[in-house]
Amino acid sequence: MNTTSLFPDEHERPAQQIEVANRTWNGQPVVEIAGTLEKLFPRVPFFSRQPFQSRETSNQYLDVIVREPEVLAEDAMPVATVSKSYRLIQHRDILSAVHRALALEGLSIARVQSQLLLSEYGERMQWSCDLPGFDFDPGDGYPVVLRINCLNSVDTSTVMEIRLSWCRLICQNGMMYRFRESKLRRRHISSLNPEEIARYLDDELDHLTEEQSLYKKWHKTPVQTAQLESWVDGAVAEAWGPHAGARVYSILLTGRDGEVESFTPKQPPHTISLKNTHPVPGASAPVNNQFHASQALSWLAGRRTAVQEQLEYIMDIPGLMDALSASAVE
Repeated sequence: MNTTSLFPDEHERPAQQIEVANRTWNGQPVVEIAGTLEKLFPRVPFFSRQPFQSRETSNQYLDVIVREPEVLAEDAMPVATVSKSYRLIQHRDILSAVHRALALEGLSIARVQSQLLLSEYGERMQWSCDLPGFDFDPGDGYPVVLRINCLNSVDTSTVMEIRLSWCRLICQNGMMYRFRESKLRRRHISSLNPEEIARYLDDELDHLTEEQSLYKKWHKTPVQTAQLESWVDGAVAEAWGPHAGARVYSILLTGRDGEVESFTPKQPPHTISLKNTHPVPGASAPVNNQFHASQALSWLAGRRTAVQEQLEYIMDIPGLMDALSASAVE
């Protein structure tokens, strides 16, 4: 039986493996593909559901989700079991609906490069694309762009989600984060409606100016070294652990990231030393404003090799920045 993953053919594997060697998603390797939506669309797998059965006996409660073969020489690949009530939403249907919704908003992404992440057998998908015309400079000369992100799975590991985010572009090492909690989040029980997505996007776009103003305000809001030490030892270490706290503080103070050296259990994270350090692109050390403090968090979130952890870290950033802002008031 010929059962293949979504990794490229054998002659293409070495370069691809370098790109994805350290990326996982629920333990699976990650395939990362870049290109316009038109070029990426054929690479998105298609799925079907079949009875969960053995010979003549079928499970009355469960079905099997199967990835259909891309070519005749391949066999179908089972990827998950789901309940009979589960509504399968194809990755392709989400991308098509988002493309139509953007068109309704007068936004064309036909020539814009986008990024597609797929788990090894394609059951989990994340697609992101910059939206032209919304770039702005928060005050340090590095552009921040608006990005649309789509998340989906056909194995129940995550709900379908569409979200707008900001991304700071510095040597392709920027990281996404956004502070409005609104998102279009739908469990797999109904069809996608481009007009509904367009209404969501229209509402989100109405709040862009206030978000841009917030980041510009952060750039003008000073922070003191003692304030950063307390923040790293407290909120950051509590959320992400002492190792992460030490790395964040190193970026804040020196603009360099690295590996944590040995330390004692009660040692404050800001006093922990790093080894094998390397410069962080776009770091402004020593950090003296809230915006650049947020970028240290964004960098660390982006270094998570597991996709699900990366998403969780990104979602933590707003709360951590609230804690930093609150410490300035105290």
